[in-house]
Amino acid sequence: MVITVRFGGTAEEDLALTVSPLLEAVHSWHVLTAPGHHALHLPWVRRCRELPAALRRELREHGWMVADYVPAFFEAGADAPEADFAGQLAAVRSVPPEHLATELSQTLVDTTRYGRDLVTDPFVRDAALADLDRSDPALAERLRHVLADPAPAVETALTVLADYWDSAFANEWGRLEPVLHDELTRAGRRIAVAGVFPMLRTLLPQIRLDPGERLLRLDRPHDHDITVTPTRPVTFTASHYVWPHVRVTCDAPWPLRVTYPAAPLAPQPASAGREELLTALRALAAAPRLEIAESLAGESRSTQELATLLGLSASVVSRHLQQMTQAGLLTSHREGYYVLYSVDRSRLGRIAAALNDLVDGPGA
Repeated sequence: MVITVRFGGTAEEDLALTVSPLLEAVHSWHVLTAPGHHALHLPWVRRCRELPAALRRELREHGWMVADYVPAFFEAGADAPEADFAGQLAAVRSVPPEHLATELSQTLVDTTRYGRDLVTDPFVRDAALADLDRSDPALAERLRHVLADPAPAVETALTVLADYWDSAFANEWGRLEPVLHDELTRAGRRIAVAGVFPMLRTLLPQIRLDPGERLLRLDRPHDHDITVTPTRPVTFTASHYVWPHVRVTCDAPWPLRVTYPAAPLAPQPASAGREELLTALRALAAAPRLEIAESLAGESRSTQELATLLGLSASVVSRHLQQMTQAGLLTSHREGYYVLYSVDRSRLGRIAAALNDLVDGPGA
């Protein structure tokens, strides 16, 4: 099963880039529920050992709410330009109870088994509760409370989050926010220069891209096919603590959102060695080869297609491609009659890291 997001010709106009203090706190809480799955964030896990014992107990006791599925109601108010932590908490408190119940039920039971009709269909609800009464009575009782009145569970979670924010995460957000905004600026520049798909490539391998068909695909427990339009835009929310996940919100009534790991805070490729750097720079030190790299940044292309785009003969383009491939900058694969070339993004990442080290110093 897969979520498919289709981008039209106006994709660059139909998306927004944001950060969210509440979502970031929620994702860091998710990290605390299963730290073994989040090696990048172990420094934060260690720092949270210093939290007050009562707060650590509350975070553990109510961590079921964010342990796997992160309820979409935590995104309420996330897109307001002036959104801050307190404002987003207020927005969550204004979400209708039926939407709260739908989201909380997904944190408790397998929706691929029972479907999203658990809240609205009495037959589905009774069948699910009967199953849980046999297999996990405590979970059945929690689900009954959530379906009857979700507000107390949500209010308790918001109170825990507010205490967590005041005790620790407000300072952490002060560190993260400027870095995440820098990531949004970089993403915006990539989109402005080369379109949306070069930016989306930073989300690999969690997602699959088909630039030719203008598709983004993400494996999920349900099928969903969404077209991004001016009336249904998509928001990309940069996050540190969401790593290694990419989370997609696509069910009504919530706006379409992709929460993705911010590149500067995700694991970075190792820098290239001196010889690798020199080889790559020599291979790029010609205008046609730079143009080829730019043309391949968004999608794979054949020799013939590149020749048409660049206004060069196929034989000249072939020689340039051979030099770039020998330097390790390109990969290729055959599709029928044609050989398609792509940039080696991991290799270019190492080259970029080495150049960044020259400017900022190693480890900057």
